[in-house]
Amino acid sequence: MERTETMSNSFGTLFRVTTWGESHGPALGAVIDGCPAGMPLDPSDLRAQLERDVPDRELGTPRGESNRFEILSGVFEGKTLGTPISIIIRNDDARPLSYEAGRDTLRPGHADFTWLCRFGHTDYRGGSRSSGRECIARLAAGAVARKLIGSVGVGFSGSITELAGEPVTDDASLSRARARALALGEQGESTGGVIEIRIRGVPAGIGRPVFGKLQADLARAFLSIGGVKGLETGRGFEAAGITGSEHNDPFFFDDNGHIYIDGNNCGGILGGVTTGTEIVFRLAVKPTPTVQKPQKTVNVARHEAVTMSYQGRFDRNFTPRVIPIAEAMASCVLADHFLMSGVLHPCRFDQTTTSKTSGGNESC
Repeated sequence: MERTETMSNSFGTLFRVTTWGESHGPALGAVIDGCPAGMPLDPSDLRAQLERDVPDRELGTPRGESNRFEILSGVFEGKTLGTPISIIIRNDDARPLSYEAGRDTLRPGHADFTWLCRFGHTDYRGGSRSSGRECIARLAAGAVARKLIGSVGVGFSGSITELAGEPVTDDASLSRARARALALGEQGESTGGVIEIRIRGVPAGIGRPVFGKLQADLARAFLSIGGVKGLETGRGFEAAGITGSEHNDPFFFDDNGHIYIDGNNCGGILGGVTTGTEIVFRLAVKPTPTVQKPQKTVNVARHEAVTMSYQGRFDRNFTPRVIPIAEAMASCVLADHFLMSGVLHPCRFDQTTTSKTSGGNESC
């Protein structure tokens, strides 16, 4: 058999991120290569994003990680050096021995079976790198990218649009959806949801057709998040049921002669390149596969059918936790595209060409 890459732990072209570590190992971390030199970076920038990983008190896991971190390299006197930035996040509440009893039992909905098929030998401690805990390294990398693209006016807003099968449009509907998720959780079940990510301040003209289209790179980043099972942008699947004239966003000139788009059915991207309007994505998040209800599976060591019921620590619904992770992944993708397009200087932060970052609806 021809030798192939065993695992993909890095992504990006100029702004390149590598993550490492396991869910119940001693630590996880990220190495960010390609961040321009001279960018102010303080531990508080990372702490602000890592603290967003705190589980929901009612829907989230009881696992209580402090996300204690250290910047090991790439930053000196409060500024980036242009060299690899290495960040380590300690696991303070890992409990690897709690998985010992089920080490040979395949958990339905988890990656135990597929990773066993792929690698032949796997880490049974809470899913290892297929666990949601892996995403803490993404948040660390995303914090660096977010600081970089924030310097040219990029910002995010994330929200829940559906939870536990219930549409969410306001605080009242969110409360009803949470109540349903909690009620099902009391029955030993888990639930999923849908989140919406809006990205503002990205100028027109960002993207690399045809195989480096921005929405394709963002889609790849979003779908790499464990638990994300569906994706749409702009009007998404709804566009399949309307006419072309209904879906098309008209163009106009403003008072200064600049072209702008009225509407955003396209979700901020046409032909793989940004329009200058908000970039809009919605992500479908599956129910947590770990549930207390009895499920049929197999024990691979004894070669027998078994029934398992999970009693450990898990999220009843992890939809809220996906929002900061999705923003982090989008930040890394946009940092990469901004460096490749020349919006950001690839070597020196103080030579960023701000004239290329108009933001808003303004275009060519």
